[in-house]
Amino acid sequence: MLLFSSILNSSISLGGNLTMVDLPGITRVPVHGQPENIYDQIKDIIMEYIRPEESIILNVLSATVDFTTCESIRMSPSVDKTGLRTLAVVTKADKSPEGLLEKRLVQVQGMIISKTLPEIVKKINEKLT
Repeated sequence: MLLFSSILNSSISLGGNLTMVDLPGITRVPVHGQPENIYDQIKDIIMEYIRPEESIILNVLSATVDFTTCESIRMSPSVDKTGLRTLAVVTKADKSPEGLLEKRLVQVQGMIISKTLPEIVKKINEKLT
C-alpha cells in the first residue's frame, strides 16, 4: 500500500520511546487515480495511530477554516474522551479575519472544558469524600 509506506517514511524517532508520525490529511474526494474508498483508507490509518492510549494526538489547524468542521478535531474525541492526549496547533493566524481566530479558539476551549469538566469535578468530589 503506497499510502502506508509513505507514512513509515515520514516517521521520526525523537529518542527514547517517542516517535513522531506525520499522518496524511483527510481526503474525501478521490483525485488523480486515487481509490474510491480513499477516505476510509486514510481514516483507518489515522485511527490505528491515534487509538493507543500512549499516543499524543496533535491536530494542526489552519486559522482560515472553521475548527468545528475539521475532521481531525471530530475524530480525536472518539479515542480520547477526556481530551488529555489531544493538542491543537493553529497555523496561519495572520490570515484569519479579525476577531475570527479568537472566536474559534473560544469554541475549541469550550469543547475541551465541557468534555473535561465532569471528570475534574468527579476527581475533586472523590478527594473531598
